[in-house]
Amino acid sequence: MFKRIILAVTAVAATVGPIALRAQIVPPSTDTPSFEAVSVRPAADTGRRGGRGTPGRFAGFNLPARQLIRQAYDIHDAQIIGGPDWLPSQGFDINATTGDKPPDQMRFMMQTLLRDRFKLTFHSEKRELPIYALVVARSDGRLGSGLKKIPDGECPPPGARRGSPPAGGPPAALPSPLDPNAQAPCGSMIFGPGRLLAHGVTLDTLARSIGGLPAITAFNRIVVNETRLEGQYDFDFKWTNEFAARGGLPPAGPPPTPAPGDEPTLVTALQEQLGLKLDARRATVDVLVIDSIEKPSEN
Repeated sequence: MFKRIILAVTAVAATVGPIALRAQIVPPSTDTPSFEAVSVRPAADTGRRGGRGTPGRFAGFNLPARQLIRQAYDIHDAQIIGGPDWLPSQGFDINATTGDKPPDQMRFMMQTLLRDRFKLTFHSEKRELPIYALVVARSDGRLGSGLKKIPDGECPPPGARRGSPPAGGPPAALPSPLDPNAQAPCGSMIFGPGRLLAHGVTLDTLARSIGGLPAITAFNRIVVNETRLEGQYDFDFKWTNEFAARGGLPPAGPPPTPAPGDEPTLVTALQEQLGLKLDARRATVDVLVIDSIEKPSEN
């Protein structure tokens, strides 16, 4: 079973034409939304990092500029070309207010921040890159027991406001992925080593998470949702992270014997738990080529 699933991933290596990813890579214009007020400082804590948007504000800690670019333009890390050595390593603390702008404008406000405070300039090109296509594994379309579609309207649609702003202080922390009883809030995903826990998210979100969290999933490659599954889903997806240091896929040859209690690897778990698989392909995609960027002055 394990070997058959691995071959299903690695044997398909077709070259396909341009793939339409979600975002266009174009610089912000004069009427692109911006934060009402924003503070950017070099990070004091060089350990943990993260960020969270809530109604009326965005708070981020120890966020590298490369990650900000990735989030602002909704692209994969492989689509960012060039830049100085500090781009992926130097973290910044960001506290910003958004006013009454809707949550789906957050990434455009981040684009303006990168232009105005980091002096980011770039151009876009098309390049051929390796990708994975996330597809339904079974020919009859049946999904795994771990992937459950929720009723329409149970969670707000993506980009909608969720709840009231906090009464003050930092946004409430999400549950820990190490908590076996953790429950993700509506429209969110909690991730940790070998686990993705979600409530009311799309399959686009799952695909981007598999491809965009190499430290968690061990896959550092664009993953495109080609399941054709609409709506929002729940899942608690678990796997071992044993191949992280080897580039994401198990080595050739017979599969290793798992230790007792180990969860299946990500490739196997996708099929066994969610009824999905990854097809390896090459595709022409847009990339963001950095022309110049500066460390922002502290304020």
